Amino acid sequence: MSNGRLIRLFLVDGEGNGLRTVEISNMTIHTTIFPRQKLKDFIKRSEAEKPGVYILIGTENDSTKVYIGEGDPVLPRLKSHSNNKEFWNEAIVFTSKDNYITKTQIQYIESELIDIARKSHNIELDNSNNPVKPNISEVDEAEVSQFIESIKLILSSLGIDIFNNIDKLYGNEAKIDENTYILSSKNVIASMKIVDYKYAVLKGSYAVKECAKSIGKRTVGIRESLIEDKILVEDSNGYYIFKDDYIFNSPSAASDVILGASTNGRIIWKCNGKTLKDIEKESLS
Repeated sequence: MSNGRLIRLFLVDGEGNGLRTVEISNMTIHTTIFPRQKLKDFIKRSEAEKPGVYILIGTENDSTKVYIGEGDPVLPRLKSHSNNKEFWNEAIVFTSKDNYITKTQIQYIESELIDIARKSHNIELDNSNNPVKPNISEVDEAEVSQFIESIKLILSSLGIDIFNNIDKLYGNEAKIDENTYILSSKNVIASMKIVDYKYAVLKGSYAVKECAKSIGKRTVGIRESLIEDKILVEDSNGYYIFKDDYIFNSPSAASDVILGASTNGRIIWKCNGKTLKDIEKESLS
């Protein structure tokens, strides 16, 4: 059983979507989250004058757009982005409570986060260049690795889903085993695993080429995006094949894309002959 972690969320101005701070018990990382309109309030805080890494999040063309940067201190960079970047509507700033983190460590964290984000299929990354990752000592690398894991934990706990990275979760290749769910319908076979409470369709899964006329616009949009990104590629038999693992937010979203129709993913995905719905029901009995 995993050890519990205590995360403290403080609503600075008493508003659920206003300026907030997040801390993990016994960790030095300090997180500040605020909407664009609250930048004027963040300016007055001590975190604004510290070195840190920040993430800008917004929506463009119905997709999540993200920019990752660093500053020592962070405030001048955020002020600059308020003038030259239109897409973002929320900022997340990660600093250290003990002022121990260095400029070099911050640059390393920025480079690593950008690398992780580039492998995430569910966002559009606004960074055009990959910053050079500086050389750091073995001790520093261990420290910043812990900082990065804390960033991912905080974002996940807040429902900010921008670092879905199958490679990091599985290694180089997701393995089909006794915990794999299988979809077999319309002459296609696909495999799926549940990863961090998301639904990962595995590389090598097949999907139909033609969609039903009644299919929803959202599913059509996801399919078109996967085809454009060459995650879904047409094979010689007239089907699509997944050339990479891809994470969906629900089992039905995954099966809708695969079968090109509206489906009930909790019934159509099976593991060892049992549907996902049956397995969930058994777990509650």
